[in-house]
Amino acid sequence: MPTPRTRKTAAAGPEEKTPEAPQTETPEITSEVATEDKAAPADTETKVPDVAPLEPPTEPEPEPEPAPITTPQQLLPAQLADRIVDEATGELPADPDAVFVPVQPHGSSYRCTVRLIEHVGMGAYNTPASRLLVPVGAELQRHQAQRIIDRLRDQLHTAPDSE
Repeated sequence: MPTPRTRKTAAAGPEEKTPEAPQTETPEITSEVATEDKAAPADTETKVPDVAPLEPPTEPEPEPEPAPITTPQQLLPAQLADRIVDEATGELPADPDAVFVPVQPHGSSYRCTVRLIEHVGMGAYNTPASRLLVPVGAELQRHQAQRIIDRLRDQLHTAPDSE
């Protein structure tokens, strides 16, 4: 029957330690060998390049910011909602013609003077929601401003009838 093997561990007693090799050869190093040992690692450790790079390493360019909403296609939806109001008052603007002013006296761009929001029904169940229609300072073309002004006028004319 084979005997079980025992594993030698560091915690084993002193009688199980293996004898170490004598260290008599190591202290007798000559000066020539010492200089050769020091010279060999020095060559491999630091190598100076012959020519330095002309330009510093380039940093990655930051991502460009998204373009601001400037085109009327980004501002106006195709279908205007049933109720457009001034966000500050929560009511229809009293004078729809004062909502947009021309940017230049004879130009075709108009600037919005109030923040217009529209109350819409979204989704299959027409969940009521408010969304921004035109922010303050937005510049629209004449025909787009005219669409909104016409819708505001229609709302003013139909508002007394519904109340």
